[in-house]
Amino acid sequence: MTDTIISFRSNDISTHFLSNDELRAKCPYAFMTEPTNPNVSNRYTMATTIDVVNDMEKLGWYPVEAKQCKTKKNSSGIKSFHMIAFQNPNIKILNDKTNNVEAFPRIILQNSHDGFNSFKFMCGIYRVICGNGLIIADAEFAKLSIRHINYEFEELRTVVIKMIDELPNKINVINAMRMTNLSEEQKIDFATKIVKLRKNVPFEKTLEISSNTIRDILTPVRKEDEGNSLWNVFNILQEKVMKGGFSYAKDDNSKARKMRVITSPIKDINLNTDMFALANTYLKTA
Repeated sequence: MTDTIISFRSNDISTHFLSNDELRAKCPYAFMTEPTNPNVSNRYTMATTIDVVNDMEKLGWYPVEAKQCKTKKNSSGIKSFHMIAFQNPNIKILNDKTNNVEAFPRIILQNSHDGFNSFKFMCGIYRVICGNGLIIADAEFAKLSIRHINYEFEELRTVVIKMIDELPNKINVINAMRMTNLSEEQKIDFATKIVKLRKNVPFEKTLEISSNTIRDILTPVRKEDEGNSLWNVFNILQEKVMKGGFSYAKDDNSKARKMRVITSPIKDINLNTDMFALANTYLKTA
């Protein structure tokens, strides 16, 4: 029996969707109508992010979170990078034993008004229990994109349908992670590699990490995340990394430094993607 199922019934959990005013406050780049790169051709026609937001709402998906890169002096292109997470109130992930809502699938939109990038879409999962979002991206679920030039609503509809059709496969991956138990050695190895990802250190490189740091990052925040399943351990590590919920030290005699919360949308996407890909490697070895 699987642990999670997908429900398409009407929502029974209140979710706050962002109004245009709230979206503008969080992500002004979504409303830009001109490219940020001064070198693009005058003939370049830009489809705006808010166009996609409005079309996503027509398809039943509403913005719930938005981030953008901070503007830096003498920068171009990448400074307009932003991401918006969409949620459908009628699609949710249930625990088939309790019938409780465990999570909501999300569609993550990435965009940059530099004249070179397309709209990119990824699948996300928002866990109700911790208010934490993760991004699912693997070989089976490649990023889908739509070019700015000649953007059409029907193309967006096709992308959304593909993402919904892929949800059962993503749930199967989550269930496989639930049924995979890690040994203590594997948990330490997983945590060590997660810290390397957080500090941008290649896996093959040595990084001194204290036993207290490993113990800290592996300690669950809540009782529901206790256990040795790959899914539990992954969620503990992912939340600690994204929210800065652990302290790093080279050894047990060194002063530990609190890791900061991840605020950059680029780091958010890259770290989430890399952590999920890393977690999947333990499905083959556990």
